[in-house]
Amino acid sequence: MHYTQLTIEKKAQIDILLEQGLSMRKVAAILGISHSTISRYKAGIYKKRKLNLEKKYDIFLRYLYSHYDRKTCSIEICIYKFKKQYLNINCPTVKQVYNWINNGKIELTKNNLCYKKHKSNKSNMMSHTKWNFDNKTVLPISLRPKYINKRDELGHLEIDSILGKRNEYQSIISIVDRCSRKVWLIKAEYKNEYYIDKLIYNFILKNEILVRSITVDNGLEFQALGLTAKKLGVKLYKCDPYCSFQRGTNERTNALVRRFIPKGSSMRYISQVYLDNICFEINCMPRKMFDYKCSFDVQLKYN
Repeated sequence: MHYTQLTIEKKAQIDILLEQGLSMRKVAAILGISHSTISRYKAGIYKKRKLNLEKKYDIFLRYLYSHYDRKTCSIEICIYKFKKQYLNINCPTVKQVYNWINNGKIELTKNNLCYKKHKSNKSNMMSHTKWNFDNKTVLPISLRPKYINKRDELGHLEIDSILGKRNEYQSIISIVDRCSRKVWLIKAEYKNEYYIDKLIYNFILKNEILVRSITVDNGLEFQALGLTAKKLGVKLYKCDPYCSFQRGTNERTNALVRRFIPKGSSMRYISQVYLDNICFEINCMPRKMFDYKCSFDVQLKYN
């Protein structure tokens, strides 16, 4: 059988194609040669580089093999002691030695190291985030999709509580749609998270409120609201602590409610009927941002 030596041009082509991540068989098919030829060529280069490495750092490698101990004498310590003992002898850096180990260029292996290196999860970060988004109901606001900020779709709600006097159990739960700014108010007799969760869920079903997502703060009264989100089949996004600006729509709406119920007022004798009247007044209010149309007009526009 007739054999031919690889030319310099062929070797360069092999190196370029392999650096692009192609397999040896793929490179062989492209260049029209046997894949075993490429394998022998790469093995020869590796052996030559290994011999050059052993020749240049012969003294250091012998010192490393004889003094390294994974319990008491790490690679860093070996290099430190070698530099003090052999001043004018070639000595690699710590990173260079670890690169040799990772690439299998010296006799030490990863299993001989003092600490086993764990695989980085950076490459899987996006898949991990996607898994969280697909499978979890309660998520941090940083994972809320950017399209929600455009406010061109109904159903993305912000929920907050409006408190009255100190040491009162009664409060008001405010719900506002980020797109239309339509507001709903609920009278709450207690602050228990499961009571609040059931109250909001029943109110949403009774009033047929469209829900595509929910954004709340970190208040204790909303700790169980993920149950409502799960039953409705939507995501619940929690704001960062002390970041009320992440629920700007809710805060602005609460300020409008305070025009009717000033801060410090008792919530004990406020009825649900009165809250419904307040909602009607606010939702009929002309807004400059909507070209002096009200929330009902905006809702009709997007329906």
